[in-house]
Amino acid sequence: MTRSAHRRSRPLAGLGRMTVLGLRTSWRGPALVAVICIALVVAIAVGVEGLYPTRAQRVEYAATAGASGISNAFNGRGYALDTLGGITGVEVGFMGQILFPILGVVTAIGLTRRQEEAGRTELLTASRVGRLAPLAAAALLLVLTCAVTAVGLTASMAATGLPVVGSAWYAAGVGACVLFFAAVGLLLGELCQQARTAQQLGLGAVSVVYLTRFVIDAMGWDAAWASPLGWLPEVRAFDSPRAWPLVAYCLASAALLAVAAVVAVRRDAGAGVIAPRPGPARGSARAAAPWVLALRLERTVTGTCLTLVCLWALLIGLFSQEMTEVIAANPSMLASMGLEHASDLVVQLAAIIMIVGSTSAAVQGAAHLAAEESSGRLGLALSTRLGRSRFWLGWWAATLLSAACILCLSASVLGVSIWGVADRSVPVASVLEVGWAYLPPVVLIGALQALLASLGPRWCALGWVPVAWTAVVGFLAEALRLPEWARDLSPAHMVGSLPVDDPDPRVITGQCAAAAALLALSLLVFSRRSLRAG
Repeated sequence: MTRSAHRRSRPLAGLGRMTVLGLRTSWRGPALVAVICIALVVAIAVGVEGLYPTRAQRVEYAATAGASGISNAFNGRGYALDTLGGITGVEVGFMGQILFPILGVVTAIGLTRRQEEAGRTELLTASRVGRLAPLAAAALLLVLTCAVTAVGLTASMAATGLPVVGSAWYAAGVGACVLFFAAVGLLLGELCQQARTAQQLGLGAVSVVYLTRFVIDAMGWDAAWASPLGWLPEVRAFDSPRAWPLVAYCLASAALLAVAAVVAVRRDAGAGVIAPRPGPARGSARAAAPWVLALRLERTVTGTCLTLVCLWALLIGLFSQEMTEVIAANPSMLASMGLEHASDLVVQLAAIIMIVGSTSAAVQGAAHLAAEESSGRLGLALSTRLGRSRFWLGWWAATLLSAACILCLSASVLGVSIWGVADRSVPVASVLEVGWAYLPPVVLIGALQALLASLGPRWCALGWVPVAWTAVVGFLAEALRLPEWARDLSPAHMVGSLPVDDPDPRVITGQCAAAAALLALSLLVFSRRSLRAG
């Protein structure tokens, strides 16, 4: 029997070895998923216990924030909000309903399409490994990841003093949610020819699912089944647990995996149903300019980030009055954050989202540059008359300009939307000033991405660390009771908690100087090292 006939007759041949190989070579990604999920939920559980230690405070929370339609829209529906477990579940809501799906999608694509792009999958399937073995091995690894996450989460939540049974139900819901979106990532990995395209479609799918749940919960419709992110709160872990959301997650995951298997069998190795469009046969001389090339290659990522961040700014602006009323009715929340006006918290939340979105575009710019280097296309471009210095400065000028545009445009959208709902408690000018004041931290984080990219493609993944820490400090600093030195590790927090504080001009000047120094250092490092390929 020939090897091709062997693979057709036994599509899962070599599954055990593929799974063991995946555990040995790709364990970092799944392990990081478990650590992030557990750390997020446990940190919020500990913070909630400190913010609402008495039953009277928890009852006040349930009567104000918990009964608010806008709170349900952003965090999902809450149940048993007079208990620490119920408050923990709803407070994880916003961060969790964004983070859990993204972790599942990105990890699944990394285990499948990225391996195929690197040529490893084709090398393995050229031997006595079945056509479906890589996909099945990735699915088993993801199931194992979700199981470990659920077990670790149960034990960690119980260790904080939450009920064991409720913790187990909640952990099962989180694991099932991650597994469902991992199945979405597996399907996208089979459909798309490029991992970058699969990730962008995955982020788009997460956004659509979240916004669907947002509208349903904001309007108070009895249609939690209409969005997979609406299933997670319906587990009602700390109230009266319900099994149907877990069953729905498992059945939907199995269906998506079956479709992915059909696509995997029918497509060619290295190909995909969604293939990149070929460019024009001839390009203009202007297109050869580094900044133009960067803008063209990053336009999809920039457009996606701009759309999502502006959409968030628009939603927060349109619901600013309702959010202000809910926050003002909960004095414990304002007191715990050291704020006097509820409108300040609304602008702060929007500002953190804008900063994270704009810096994410810079990280993606570094990742795109790393991909160009690893594929050899960067080396081919630099073998022409295009010098390294000119290319580097042009690329990062375009990338940082894109990040700055995302921040400024989203701040404008936020200000206009607040003005549109006639919320005079938040002047539009102050919102725009917040956007401009946070521009230096965004440029500084972008310059750090340039330095990491200059060291080599493998360093670019570390660029997500300052972005993630900025989000943690912005959203969870008070809940986690972070010390001041830890908060100052966020460039945005160093400028000040705007609009409560006045921006510190010395910090802004220092960050601009540091960004210039990092860019100069990145140019020096890049000009003196060898490229990875080409």
